[in-house]
Amino acid sequence: MDISIITKNKEQLKYHLLMKKTMFVVIIMTIALSVRAQISTCSWHDGYWGEWKSHTTRYTYSSPSFEYDIYGNYSGFIIYKKGDHPSEYIFKFEIDSYSTPDKKTIKYHKKNNLWYEYSGTVEYYVTEKYPTIYAILKAFEFPYFNCNSGSYENPCVKRTARATIKIAPYKKRPQCYNIYFDNIGVGIDMEKTYFKQ
Repeated sequence: MDISIITKNKEQLKYHLLMKKTMFVVIIMTIALSVRAQISTCSWHDGYWGEWKSHTTRYTYSSPSFEYDIYGNYSGFIIYKKGDHPSEYIFKFEIDSYSTPDKKTIKYHKKNNLWYEYSGTVEYYVTEKYPTIYAILKAFEFPYFNCNSGSYENPCVKRTARATIKIAPYKKRPQCYNIYFDNIGVGIDMEKTYFKQ
């Protein structure tokens, strides 16, 4: 057999393997770049839950005029304007003493449709035009202001309130939070968004 044919076949084989690896990397990168986080929000006031609003952006929460990033973990997180520092959040909640339930508890809650209930705190901002969280939810359906970046109405005041935080039953990780404070409620459904544990 001619040695040039063997060399040529080896080169073609190397080329095909390289192309397969390249295609694999391109496909993985395309999938990774197209992954979108999604959350939905709603508000509760005057005894009724509003409609869920779905927000799809790259790991962000999107309001009508801004995009927001989410940072935290399952015991609490902050929502802040995309491009701002996390300390410039518009909404924050934290469960006082959260611990991940064991498998037996998770199974029991899921089977009986029992929500987990915790105490905690929330932080949000009000302005002269919208002096209460109720006024903000009526106008925007979600906490909206942040006093740190200077891009909102001023003067602006941070409010802290005690909250009852309910988490819907789940299989793998918390997904839906109903957070009640100051005679209103905020619902946040993490949908396909999750935190590293």
